[in-house]
Amino acid sequence: MTVPSAQYSLHVSAIEDPEGEKARSLESNMACYVLGTGTLTLEIDGRDARPLSDFFRIAERLNPKRAFLFVSTILGRHIPVTTTTHREALNQLAEIVLPHLGSGPILVMSYAETAVGLGLGVFEGLRRKCPDQPMGYLPTTRLCPEGVIPWMKTREDHSHAADHMILPPRAGVLPDGNDATLILVDDETTTGNTFKSLALELARAGVTVAQVILVTLTDWSDKQCIKAVRDALPDASVKAVSLLSGSYAWSPSSGIQPHPFPPGCPPGCPFWAPDSANSFGVPRFGLSSRDMARENTAWADHVDLHLLPLLKPAARVLVIGTGEHVWHPFLAAERISQNGHEASFISTTRSPVQPGSVIKNQIRFPDHYGLGISMYLNNVDPHEWDEIILFTETGLSGVPAQLRCALGRVWIVDGLQQITLMSEDDAP
Repeated sequence: MTVPSAQYSLHVSAIEDPEGEKARSLESNMACYVLGTGTLTLEIDGRDARPLSDFFRIAERLNPKRAFLFVSTILGRHIPVTTTTHREALNQLAEIVLPHLGSGPILVMSYAETAVGLGLGVFEGLRRKCPDQPMGYLPTTRLCPEGVIPWMKTREDHSHAADHMILPPRAGVLPDGNDATLILVDDETTTGNTFKSLALELARAGVTVAQVILVTLTDWSDKQCIKAVRDALPDASVKAVSLLSGSYAWSPSSGIQPHPFPPGCPPGCPFWAPDSANSFGVPRFGLSSRDMARENTAWADHVDLHLLPLLKPAARVLVIGTGEHVWHPFLAAERISQNGHEASFISTTRSPVQPGSVIKNQIRFPDHYGLGISMYLNNVDPHEWDEIILFTETGLSGVPAQLRCALGRVWIVDGLQQITLMSEDDAP
């Protein structure tokens, strides 16, 4: 077996093989990553000529439940991604879903925080391809408006933040009839248990579907995700599609303890709960396809009128989303790119990852919502950008001083769509 010289994280014992990328692409369907706490081995199905680093790199989690992390190079969560690269991935996922759709209504769901934008992108791609088909989108969330009782709860047991909520969906979101297709979207799957947990809760809530399509950027479950959801929904047809698939094996290092979760931190921002009245926020109560079409047009007009005139000509622009608030920031970055700028996108995250050769620099700060949770912005060097735009659902008070100081000069677009130029000197 040829072991590729892929991207390795901190404490990796790199295996020297200067021809590794070429050998992996053309001759081998195996890859091995030696981390500080163990070894991850991947067997890849049906490889094309692209190196694995076009899809992901491997870093170490600060998480005793799972020691490794697939760091997507196309998602925009831990590594800045160009808007073109991200949109191509969204379109590819929508395209490979299309052949499996029935003629009935469609419900797309995706998981907070990492896959909220991914699910919305798949939803938008299908909406454009199937404009006459009833379609709704609904995410999980970890934030609930005050006074709202969640419709259901589900778990992602291996996660650093296992509990998810699904809020009561607005009219036009849930499918009507017994011939519906449920599309569950996540960035990756290794066992299918996260999909299974949500499928069980939907069944208990009385949601009936004829088929389920599991959609991921990478699927390492060796088809076990299909079996897991079939166990939850035995009367439904279940299929899985992804950009890359295979199986994995994890061998922990003898005598080495896994990294613990990082400790909490004192709240750095006032407590904030979502306000359902905010325009252009996370659609926690869901969206119909008609809602999305109308909102996308209004958002493009808003960016054209209020944001584009502020930017330097032909600027290198980094757009930063925050937590679950990623879709409208990505659309803004895309609009900026279409208007003569070089725009990339990334988001803050609560996922704790060990710095190293994949996470080359890391800004750590208290969460935006006053919960006392550490959050991170990875692989961002402010000196590489002419303009930085940070979007937050909160007010300005939801941008912690540590983050403002690290970014320096930054445009902040708050939950009321007010735009403020701030610098390090403005941080309290």
